[in-house]
Amino acid sequence: MTIRLPSGLVLVALCATAAAGWEKEARSLRGGDFPPPPEKVTARYVFGWSGIEAAEAEVRLQHEGGDRWTAEVRGGTKGGARALWKLDAEYDAVVSGTDWRSVSAKLTENYRQFRAEEKMEFRPGGVRSLRSTTKPGATPGDWTNFYVPGLRDMAGALLLARSQPLRQGDVIQLAVFPGEWMYLVRAKVEGREKLTWHGEERPVIRVSLEIDYINKDYSLRPHRKFQRGTVWVSDDQTRLPLRVEVKVFIGHVFAELESIRTGE
Repeated sequence: MTIRLPSGLVLVALCATAAAGWEKEARSLRGGDFPPPPEKVTARYVFGWSGIEAAEAEVRLQHEGGDRWTAEVRGGTKGGARALWKLDAEYDAVVSGTDWRSVSAKLTENYRQFRAEEKMEFRPGGVRSLRSTTKPGATPGDWTNFYVPGLRDMAGALLLARSQPLRQGDVIQLAVFPGEWMYLVRAKVEGREKLTWHGEERPVIRVSLEIDYINKDYSLRPHRKFQRGTVWVSDDQTRLPLRVEVKVFIGHVFAELESIRTGE
């Protein structure tokens, strides 16, 4: 006897199976044995598009004692890019050193004509988020819940990935909430090599990136604006990104570490 299932049910079953795989891994991923960063790190990054610098940011990571870490980012557009698109952004996050779980985060974006703010409170089962804006005609924001166990903000996700062994061929699946929506980031360790940084060759770990949207039913859909990405992470005790290159729908976007200070 042959039983034929409607094609729609087959598709739902396949999506559910795929979702269950990434969801289980994101939920169960724990902090690795790699030592934590220095207790105080200040890094300056420049960002650009198609080889032209368009923005800059300063990142401060600090151990506040116990298992509490804080991350602060201050940055904005500059030069000709600022004349076209004014943006100043602030990001503050609190992360627990226990498995690098996100505790809270706040994102503030100041544009030329309006301001947007998002507050995030992370729980074991996901995150609750409140986004508001001063755009003319905007309605007051309301708290929204996103139920994905293991969901982290950008700081928590980066610190969690950094703590892993990062052996060649390793694939790390991270459920990330940078604000507004959820994403699944797949980071694959492609290998170890040398990267010329500030005139000298540095040992680095090359990691490729893929990103999908996470729907509220745990199914995935492609991030149409993001095509592919590569991160070169310093192969030393800091394990900070030295360079990031991303292919998006408008071309190539990059970020590069300009300077780093520790213990200040």
